[in-house]
Amino acid sequence: MKILFFLSLYCISTFSFTQDISYAKKVLDTLTSPYFEGRGAINDGEKKAATYIAQEFEKLGVQPFKNSYFQYFKTPINTIYGDLSVAIDGEKLQPGVDFIVGANSGKLKGTFDLVHYNAANLPSKKTMQKLSKRNFFLNKFIVIDGATIPSDNETLSLLKINVVGATGVIFLEDKLTQSLATTYVDYAILKVKREKINRKSHSISVTIQQKLVSDYQSQNVIGHIKGTEFPDSLVAITAHYDHLGRMGDEVYFPGANDNGSGIALMLNFAAHYTQHPPKKTIVFMAFGAEESGILGSNYFIQHPLFNLQQLNFLINVDVIGTGEEGLMVVNGIELSTAFDKLQTINTKNQYVTTIKKRKNAPNSDHYWFIEKGIPAFFIYGLGSRKAYHDVEDIASTLPMNEFNNIFLLLRDFIDGL
Repeated sequence: MKILFFLSLYCISTFSFTQDISYAKKVLDTLTSPYFEGRGAINDGEKKAATYIAQEFEKLGVQPFKNSYFQYFKTPINTIYGDLSVAIDGEKLQPGVDFIVGANSGKLKGTFDLVHYNAANLPSKKTMQKLSKRNFFLNKFIVIDGATIPSDNETLSLLKINVVGATGVIFLEDKLTQSLATTYVDYAILKVKREKINRKSHSISVTIQQKLVSDYQSQNVIGHIKGTEFPDSLVAITAHYDHLGRMGDEVYFPGANDNGSGIALMLNFAAHYTQHPPKKTIVFMAFGAEESGILGSNYFIQHPLFNLQQLNFLINVDVIGTGEEGLMVVNGIELSTAFDKLQTINTKNQYVTTIKKRKNAPNSDHYWFIEKGIPAFFIYGLGSRKAYHDVEDIASTLPMNEFNNIFLLLRDFIDGL
């Protein structure tokens, strides 16, 4: 009988663990699928993701504030849509793999000459001014190889912002990393893999379709589970759900680790606390427009749905799908007592290999809350995964090996607040 009893406990424990991981992976697979378009502005990818999260809140029993999960706001966003092509000397490059279009690039179509600049032939500021006055760079792309040039070089800095008035600028890169922008320039910007262009390359053919959406409507998705003993004391778990969206018709950025993993963890906490009612009210906030400047959380701080003075602590999770090398806690230096508490929990239970701390920085949605004097951590995973802001950040290769332990660590911390 004792053997059967312990076997049943083992099966229950294993089932619970599997359910957490399986639900997380289901969320990841869903949010990174082509239907969600990279969770950006093009084809309503971000809106689809917000709707999905709201539906999960409802299924799990998370309650909305003011009869709606959505908090709408507007923001400008620059988009690269439709037909997109780049060819060097007639050889077509693969979008997302060989090149990406700069976030604030303008539109362009045509064939243009290439002018190469590196450490060996970097012109002086005076020479650039002379060439620019003679319209030397008209109908030309400048190719900048800054790998061997000091980053504080004045000429390099001026070339990067295209003071010479070139038709386009190409940055040679070893890794292609995308971003978002809320403005655009009147020339084309490309990032191209270094091996795809050499000093003998002389022409580029390019088609870039671009549009600035000046009043794109984004939204935060917010809900809560009411506390059983201290309902007026709040603890928030937050994660941004947006990503980089599409780049033309062929390419979208899946954003598994950034930040499908954070949403998966947040939704797992929602599932947990609906089954295990918390003493304090737990607020769940999925922020939009983080990638374009942590805008959704900034809007929330200016238009809160509850009294911010009731918010005891906030934990923001982002790129949390790794963790095999531990966790980093942003604002851990400033909040030393809370960090020590987290460290004590981990030392006792050995959830993750190590927990590191660093000073606060405006690098995710926690920032605006700290600016308002609200205690907050931004926690992200440490690991060897190189896929970040690129087409390789896919669900199937995201380890998620530490997911359950990270969940348990943060659960213990939250329950002790």
